[in-house]
Amino acid sequence: MNNGVALSGSLGFLSLGDIIQLLGSSGSTGVLRLINRYAPDPGFIYFIEGNPINAQNGDTEGLDALYALFGWVNGSFEFTREAILADKRINKSRMGIILEGMKLLDDGHIKKIGPANAAEKAADMQRLLSKTAIVKGPLVDYMYVVDEEDFFDGEHIVEEGKHGSWIWVILEGVVDIVKEVDSGTIPIIRIGDGSFIGSMASFLLQGHIRSATAVAVGNVQLGVLDSQRLAQEYAGMSLEFRTFLTSLDKRMKQLSDRIAEYHDGDLQTADILKDKKVLIRQGSAEEKQLYVLKQGRASVVRHTENGPVVLCHLYKGDFFGDVPFLHMGQEPEGASIYGSENIKIAKIEAITLQKEYNRLSTTFKNIVDNMATCMSVTADIVCNSLASKKEVAADSDPRQGI
Repeated sequence: MNNGVALSGSLGFLSLGDIIQLLGSSGSTGVLRLINRYAPDPGFIYFIEGNPINAQNGDTEGLDALYALFGWVNGSFEFTREAILADKRINKSRMGIILEGMKLLDDGHIKKIGPANAAEKAADMQRLLSKTAIVKGPLVDYMYVVDEEDFFDGEHIVEEGKHGSWIWVILEGVVDIVKEVDSGTIPIIRIGDGSFIGSMASFLLQGHIRSATAVAVGNVQLGVLDSQRLAQEYAGMSLEFRTFLTSLDKRMKQLSDRIAEYHDGDLQTADILKDKKVLIRQGSAEEKQLYVLKQGRASVVRHTENGPVVLCHLYKGDFFGDVPFLHMGQEPEGASIYGSENIKIAKIEAITLQKEYNRLSTTFKNIVDNMATCMSVTADIVCNSLASKKEVAADSDPRQGI
């Protein structure tokens, strides 16, 4: 929280009317700043001893500007205590403003600022996520927890495209991981107690950009992990094991990207698999070897009743095959590996990696285990996304039922 900020949160959790009442009951003097991603500029309401005396919304000021801000039903707010120099342009009572603003909103005289069909899209997203089991992590190891943070329902913990170096463990509550695409917001995975928010790249790469948005479902309590301590542990690992972890981290990011690509119909599986040879066949029980890619490119592909689904791509330095100490739900049991013609691979002694894995701190081991679990669940969601896409296409085909 910034210096001087006395109150902040989500407009999805506290409406503007609730915020005005809260500031009124405490007799606060300062500025309430509202932010809505669908509005070009922030909105401002100026308070003296708990009463709104002026407001600004774009070029509009006074009571009209304040009423218009009742239409900001999502977004965020923060109240800063400070001396107010703004002219007094509002003389209406605090409660009168709240009642009139809510009435104008209910009667449709105030425009709701947000995405088109936001309610329908939000409902669709919740229906999709409700079908997915909540992924919970191992028991929390508090040795690496240096602080605790609380988030309210609907608050964004991290936002896609923003920089961030923190990684959290969920102490209590549920969090939705979602992505933004051209058609709106789509769900990726729902996680709960013991799961982690933020990839390993969060504390390893300076200027790391978040690849998805994390949204609190109900009230959520998070533990902030000691990023410096995690980075130091990572630095003490062998190069081979660090490369292995980085390879897993890249897979996880690609899986969430696949959901977005299949959702928007941007992926042509047949073209991707053209001229590639099978290195590992899905379901081959005898294939218990781990490999590292030395040259060329490979693809992890799951064969389903709806056709092949590309889960992710592998490049030089990436690992594939059987990992005896992790269950990722991919090759060899749940996916095939296709390689390019110029591919070169080398065998890896998995037992060496397993010994190093066994020496990890409890927290780092929990991060790796939870990532593997999320990869397994997300791979299933990728395949379900393709199945849903085909069902919609079949339903809209005029030839159906002829």
